[in-house]
Amino acid sequence: MSPTPARTRHHLLRALGAVTLLTACALGPGSPASAAPHSVTVDLAATSGPVTGVGSGFLYGLTEDGSGPGDDLLAPLEPTSGRGGGARLDGGGWAGDGYTAGPGYQRRITSALAQARRLTTAPHHGTYDLLVSDVWGADTTQAPDTVYPCAGGDCGNWESFLRRLARDVRTSGLDVRLDVWNEPAGAFFPPGFNTEQYYGMWDTAVRVLREELPGMPLVGPSLWDYSAGNLGPFLDHAKAAGTVPGILNWHFSQDPVADAASARGLLAARGLDGVALGMNEYLHADEQHAGHQAWYLARLAASGIPSASHAIWDDCCAAGTLDGVLVRDGSGALRRTGQWWVYEAYAKLDGVYARTAADGPFDAVAAVDAGARSAGVLLGAPSGGAADTDLTLRGLARLGGVTVTVRRIPDTAPLDAPVTVSTTDVPAGTDSVTLPLRPESGQDAFSVSVTG
Repeated sequence: MSPTPARTRHHLLRALGAVTLLTACALGPGSPASAAPHSVTVDLAATSGPVTGVGSGFLYGLTEDGSGPGDDLLAPLEPTSGRGGGARLDGGGWAGDGYTAGPGYQRRITSALAQARRLTTAPHHGTYDLLVSDVWGADTTQAPDTVYPCAGGDCGNWESFLRRLARDVRTSGLDVRLDVWNEPAGAFFPPGFNTEQYYGMWDTAVRVLREELPGMPLVGPSLWDYSAGNLGPFLDHAKAAGTVPGILNWHFSQDPVADAASARGLLAARGLDGVALGMNEYLHADEQHAGHQAWYLARLAASGIPSASHAIWDDCCAAGTLDGVLVRDGSGALRRTGQWWVYEAYAKLDGVYARTAADGPFDAVAAVDAGARSAGVLLGAPSGGAADTDLTLRGLARLGGVTVTVRRIPDTAPLDAPVTVSTTDVPAGTDSVTLPLRPESGQDAFSVSVTG
C-alpha cells in the first residue's frame, strides 16, 4: 500500500495594467481568468430523511485495546461505525495457533471486542463489524502453506473456530455485526471468490453463526470493489442455499450513488427484500484528501447506504490514528488534520437532509434543524478538482435572523483549525444569500454553519 502522493498547488498570478501594477489575483487551481464561478444551491425548505452520519466510521482506527485516541479526538466526529478483527497482531490468530484457540487467537478476539465495546456503548452509539477472517488469521501475513477453510470440502475446523468465536462474542454481551471474510480473493483468500471452496466456507459460516448468535447481522461478501458481475452469481448461490447476508457489503465504490442503485437492482431482480447495503472500506490511498473526502461523504449521504467506514493504508492496524485522519508530531502527540476537520464538520450536520444541486465539481451535503434554528453544509470536489464556486442558500426565512459562517478546510496535516473565510448576518425575513467559495488548493473543502 503506497503512501498518498504529494499534493501540488497551482497559483496563477496576473499583472494588471501596462505601466502601473494594480493587483495580483490568486485564482483557483486551473481556473482560467475569464471563467465564471460554478454554482451550488442548497434549499433548506426542501428536506428529506433524517441525517444518518453514514461514513463517519473507521477500519482499525483505534488502538489495540480500543482506548485510543481519546474522546477529545473521537467524540467530536460522532462515529457511526467501525470494523476490525485484530489484524497483524502477533500470533497470527486461529491459523497461526495451529488452527486452534491459542494466544494468537485470544489476542485478536480480545482486541476486536475491546474496540467494539468502545464504539457501540455510551457515549458512542455506532455499529461494529467484527472481521471474522482477521480473527481467523487471513490478514496477508499468514504462512504460505496456510490451509483455508473447507479445503477439499472439509469444513470441520472452520466450524470449530466459528463456534469458539461465537461463544466469546456471546460472553462479551456485545452486539456486533459479523463480517465473514474480507476481500475473498488474492492474498486474503487464495482459493478465490465464487468458487466451491468459498461457498463451502460462506454457507458454513452463515449456518453456524445464525445458530449461535441469532439476530446478529451477517455481512458479506465484502468484495474489494463493486462488481455487479461478481455479486450477481454470489446472490444466486446464497438465495438457493438460504445464506443471503443481512448486509450486502463491498468496498471502494467510485461513486456510492451509482453502485447503491445497482446493488438494489440486483436484489430486486432476485426478489430479495430486507437486505441492507454496506461499504465498510472507502477511499483509496491517493483519495485521502480533505476535498475528496468531503465530496465522498456527500455522495454516501445521497446514496442511502446506511453505514460505511474509512479504509486504512499506512498505519494498520493498531496505531489509533483513525486511519491517518490524525498524525503525530515530533513529541508523539496526536494532531488533527484537514481530514479530521472534514469529519468534524460532517458530524455537526443535524436534523434532516436539505436538497442540494450543483453544476460544477463541488458536491454538497446539507442539513437543517428548524427547531434549533440551525443548518450546515459540507462541500468538496473529487480528485483535486475544487474550483471557484458561488454557494446560494435558500429557505433561510424559516429560521429567522441567522449568522452564516464559511470556513475553508485546507488539506494539510497537521491542521489546528479551519480558516474562517466570512461571517454574514442575515436579517429575519431574508430567504436567500449567495456566498463566494474560493479554494486556494484543489483539495480544499468548505463548511458552512447557519446559527440563529
